[in-house]
Amino acid sequence: MRSMTGFGSVQIPTQHARIRIEVSSVNKRGLEVIVFTPGDLTRLERQIREEVAQAVARGKVTVAVVIESSPSQSARSLDLEKAASYAAQLRTAGKRLGVSSGPTWSDLLGLPGVVVSTQLSIPPSEDRKIVVGVRAAIGKMVDSREREGRHMVAILRAHLKKMEGVRGKMEKAAGSMRRKQGERLCARLRELAGEAGVTLEPDRVVRETATAADRGDVTEELNRIRAHLVEANGLVSTQAPGGRTLEFLIQEIQREVNTVGSKSGELELTRLAIDFKSELEKLREQAANLE
Repeated sequence: MRSMTGFGSVQIPTQHARIRIEVSSVNKRGLEVIVFTPGDLTRLERQIREEVAQAVARGKVTVAVVIESSPSQSARSLDLEKAASYAAQLRTAGKRLGVSSGPTWSDLLGLPGVVVSTQLSIPPSEDRKIVVGVRAAIGKMVDSREREGRHMVAILRAHLKKMEGVRGKMEKAAGSMRRKQGERLCARLRELAGEAGVTLEPDRVVRETATAADRGDVTEELNRIRAHLVEANGLVSTQAPGGRTLEFLIQEIQREVNTVGSKSGELELTRLAIDFKSELEKLREQAANLE
């Protein structure tokens, strides 16, 4: 199992510039890929998305490709035409206003558009190197997801173990509840029959007691919960993405324990059902960040 939270970055030296690639991911129900590429490198966006889709199944993944200037190449330049235009306008204004000194370079460099950032162009011949770098960054991000996933699996197993313990207690409480309900019902039937002066047939008392006990029986629900817990334990032991399947199992377990709570006629079983739901919610929070 892997977490959906991860990060990876690499730097690639090329003939024209140094390129930094960062890949980060957070949890999301499906897969969403966001790619930031400068200038001409937008041509690689589709391939980058495909690389991500091949590596992960779920999560919001952001890939940022940043071009950094190489030491031998300046990332800024002067727009001399614009500087000359500003200088001419300032000299004209100075004559009209009676200012004898003309503009200095310090004056001109602070004006808009005089100093411009040059967009470094990366030729298609560098595309393969960039894609290899993207794969490396994705690989580091996946590694970090796996490390986090191993930690989360230990937590998941602890929650599942506690839930199975509570389920076993619920099973015992349910058996005790059936016996007590049967005894109370038999006593009540005899009491009502005595008040009405009616003699009850033993067979009918047994049938009525069994029918009432069936209505409050939670054996099937507890058995299904046990089966779901076994499946969840097996799921967290696999390497394949299974976060969505685990979320589905949690929904099924939630449905079953809700039924147990609604059928409960004893305070002890109700309390155990609440304890089980509390542990189930902790499991749900962890599963929401699993791939």
